[in-house]
Amino acid sequence: MRIGLFTDSYRPASNGVVYTVEILRRRLTELGHEVFIFAPAAGFRPGPSDDDHVIRFPAITGLGFSEAQLSLFFPPRLLRRIARLDLDLVTFLSPGQVGLMSAYVARKTDLPLVGQHTTDLCQYARSYRGLTLGSGLLNLMLPFAVHLSSAQRRRLVKTYLPQSGQGGRTGEAIALYLTLLYAACDATIVLSRKSARQLSELAQRWEADLRLRVIPTGVDPLPTAPAAAVRDFRTGLGLTDQDEVVTYVGRLAEEKNLDRLIEMAGPLVRRRPRAHLVLVGDFDYRAKLEAAAALSPAAESIHFAGRLPRLQLSAAYQAADVFVFPSLTDTQGLVLNEAAHTGLPIVLIDTEVSACFEAGGNGLAARDQAFDLARQTARLLGDPALRARMGRRSRQLAAACGELAQTAAMAELYQEVRLDPGTRRAA
Repeated sequence: MRIGLFTDSYRPASNGVVYTVEILRRRLTELGHEVFIFAPAAGFRPGPSDDDHVIRFPAITGLGFSEAQLSLFFPPRLLRRIARLDLDLVTFLSPGQVGLMSAYVARKTDLPLVGQHTTDLCQYARSYRGLTLGSGLLNLMLPFAVHLSSAQRRRLVKTYLPQSGQGGRTGEAIALYLTLLYAACDATIVLSRKSARQLSELAQRWEADLRLRVIPTGVDPLPTAPAAAVRDFRTGLGLTDQDEVVTYVGRLAEEKNLDRLIEMAGPLVRRRPRAHLVLVGDFDYRAKLEAAAALSPAAESIHFAGRLPRLQLSAAYQAADVFVFPSLTDTQGLVLNEAAHTGLPIVLIDTEVSACFEAGGNGLAARDQAFDLARQTARLLGDPALRARMGRRSRQLAAACGELAQTAAMAELYQEVRLDPGTRRAA
């Protein structure tokens, strides 16, 4: 198949969506498919590309947060260019303007359309004002990209009307927008039980028919770091072999609930005096987290390692005793797969977010409270036998969710939608 993969986030950005795009492209190509990526450029004037399978749209960057990319395009001209590629199927990994462009392309060229729900836009809009404002633009564009009934158009407009002297209901508008966009798809891939539940609730609320299929993104293990690299990682942070290391890996972003980790450090160190919290990653929210950490009673036990290249990242996982993940906004949390591949027990709050987490099997669930996060983490640190048992289970769960097998499952869905006209949405 010739597959058009549309994403609102791509290099030079670095996040879970970008990582998912790259996994899909690499593995679909290995399976014999040809993949074209449609993504925003790094600026308003896209320069020449050294990859003829990556088509860039002009964009304005930095709206709302540093990696945000607002694409600007003229659909008829782009449509002619895309039509010449003779695609067999269109899929999108983000529900922004480029995602809408994919729906427009599918509608105008009668191609099957598959959505992939990688971003909880409702939650993100609460943290980034730029996304909240952008949602109004998306709703205005939606009727041009997908077919809407008169009743659906009226409903969409109504969600933005002031109510009882208050502003428009942005959260409700975004929820309806997502529902109508995914309802226009021939199938929608969701990456976790959590996302399946959330979208099913939206479908019921807005009386929509969503064709959901749960297929998590596959993740392969990182290369094993040499023992010397693991030692260097610890000593670089001032840690000894006797210290206990609790690690988070990911973007240091406001929506990741990382304040809860900083709050957890105090009660954790009171229980386990040799415990240290290590945050690996970088992003806009790091300065605020560092400021909060400096005021913590456990300030000397909180470390910021920054963003690391792949081999050093492997060393960071291998240096850890427990992996902790407080996010409530992720749709799957790919770092959980990486931690599980490394054989780490996991503490998290959102128990439905990953196929690589099993409460009581390879980790412990905590409430969204600093004290409970500390309690569950301390329990693992204080029980080497429990950590070892859960670490073995982590490896088993991660092994069942590799890149090639999961991508093959997605390719099978693509073929199913493409070859069976009975599954297609009405134009």
